[in-house]
Amino acid sequence: MVNNKKSIEQINAQYGKIPPQAIELEQAVLGALMLEHDSYNKISDILTVKSFYKEEHQKIFNEIELLHKSDKQTDLMIITNELRNKSLIDEVGGLMYIMGLTSKVANSAHIEFHARIIKQKFIQREIIRNSSEIQSLAYDDTQDVDDLLTFIDSEIDLLNNGMNGSSDGRS
Repeated sequence: MVNNKKSIEQINAQYGKIPPQAIELEQAVLGALMLEHDSYNKISDILTVKSFYKEEHQKIFNEIELLHKSDKQTDLMIITNELRNKSLIDEVGGLMYIMGLTSKVANSAHIEFHARIIKQKFIQREIIRNSSEIQSLAYDDTQDVDDLLTFIDSEIDLLNNGMNGSSDGRS
């Protein structure tokens, strides 16, 4: 089967719509993760790097995740140093932006609730991307309909797995 993957940005440009997102909640979750080391354990089974809409937030979350997987502390200074050492500090908005993320946290007790909303927005974006891809493939007369149905089933399975907590991080 031909793979006509489009990015969510291409799809939304085509239809003139803004993709589902929760930027403020992404900021609050990242801020909470930098303020409270244990908060990662509350959301690690909910979010993946690709759950975040903004690429900058994906990069910050990736560093937090790498530090946690290495059993290292994850406070604001450590994460900032990691981003600086990898020459990513400017790509994620600079030092002031990263510091500002911690001011977005009203209460880290709500991090799990916020993470679930971020995940819902990610799944919505995936549904949009998948349905657009399926539509393009359905218009292609060279596609075998059985292959197309198999592809649709596999995409639905991936979405269902993502909704049930085992998101694979695809984008």
